[in-house]
Amino acid sequence: MSDAQLVQNLGQLMDELRHRLEAGRGSRPELEAAAKQASLSLKRLIPGSARRDRPPRSSKTSSVLQEGQRKAVRAALLAGVAPNQVAKHFGLSLATVRKVLDESA
Repeated sequence: MSDAQLVQNLGQLMDELRHRLEAGRGSRPELEAAAKQASLSLKRLIPGSARRDRPPRSSKTSSVLQEGQRKAVRAALLAGVAPNQVAKHFGLSLATVRKVLDESA
């Protein structure tokens, strides 16, 4: 596959994901988690941006999650991802991830 084809396919995929999330038929935790993961992965591909965009680990804001983040974390946990991997992926403390896990039980 050429770079041009890859760019075109990525654009189509993003358009479809945006359409499905905006069409909104209730909660879509799998799509929300996939969108979050794709966003983070794409940010890491840009040289120098990962270091700049990452919030400090000691930030107290990580313990206060927005509902979308909470759903994405919950979806990742339900999909079988280990809590420590979820914490690392979302830049959260393990305690915060466990709190989300306890809330969903």
